[in-house]
Amino acid sequence: MKIGLYGRISGMDNADKLKNLVNILRENAEICIYHPFWVYLQEILDTNIPCEQFSSIKDIDKNLNCLLSAGGDGTFLEAAQFAIEHQIPILGINFGRLGFLAQISANDMEPALKGMFEHNYDIEKRSLISVYNEKNEIFSSYALNEVTIQRNNPTMLKTTVWINDELLSSYWSDGILVSTPTGSTAYSLSVGGPVVLPDTQNFVITPISPHNLNIRPIIISDKSEISIEITTRKGTAALSMDNKMFEILSNTKVKIKKSQQVLNFMKLKDYNFFKTLRTKLNWGIDIRN
Repeated sequence: MKIGLYGRISGMDNADKLKNLVNILRENAEICIYHPFWVYLQEILDTNIPCEQFSSIKDIDKNLNCLLSAGGDGTFLEAAQFAIEHQIPILGINFGRLGFLAQISANDMEPALKGMFEHNYDIEKRSLISVYNEKNEIFSSYALNEVTIQRNNPTMLKTTVWINDELLSSYWSDGILVSTPTGSTAYSLSVGGPVVLPDTQNFVITPISPHNLNIRPIIISDKSEISIEITTRKGTAALSMDNKMFEILSNTKVKIKKSQQVLNFMKLKDYNFFKTLRTKLNWGIDIRN
C-alpha cells in the first residue's frame, strides 16, 4: 500500500502524535509526503525520513491508495485539491479542533489506520460545486464545502437569486452562501443553515445576516442551476470557494452548478455521521440524560 501524507506547519504541540503517525505509516506502507510538511517533520522529529515527496498537484503519485490529511478541516480542504484532481481516496486525521472532515481523532489513529491497512472502509462520493461566469466559462473548478458571496465593506449587499432561470428572491444582507451536503456542518451551520446528510443530493442556500427576518434557508436539488447577481454601492464584493477568495465587481452575475468531479471520501467502517454530530455538537448533552 502506498500512502500520501499532507499537513501544515503547526508548531511543537503535536510532535509526539506526528512521530507516532509517521512510525505507523513507515511500518505498514510506502509513504509519499508533501515536501514542505516533510521538511517540517524532519525538523520537529529530529530524524531523517527517507521517502518520496510531492510539491504540487502535477507531481503527486496518481496511484496512491490513499491521501492522509494531518490537521483540521482547513488542512483537509487543502489536501482535497490533490485528491480530487487524481481521484485519490482521502482520509483526515484531526490534529485541529472541531474537525467534521477530519474524522479520526489523533488520539485514536492507531486502530483507525489499522482498519485502513486492512481495507476495512467504504468510499463515499462527496459532491462538489463549480462556479461559472455569464459566458458559461468556468470561474473556479470546485468547492467541497460552500460558495459564498459577501460584502467586503460596511455597505449591505443585494444578491438576486434565480433557480433554473426562475426568480427565487432578492436578499439584502451581508451575503449569501450555497452549501453542499458536506458543507452543511461548516460555515452554513454557523449562519443558521440546516444539517443535511452527506449522501443527499442537494444544495442549501442560506442568506448571511439578512435584513429581512422572515428570510430562511432553502434546500434545493443539486441538479438545479443557481444564478446570482451581485449589487453593491461600493463597487466590489468577495466570492469565496472553501479557502479560496476572489474579488468580483458589482452587477456581476455568476452561475453555480454541481461539479462533474467528486471527492472520494474514505469512510471507515465504524464511522457514523450521527455519532459525529452527537460528539462534535454535543447533541443529547442534557442533565436529564
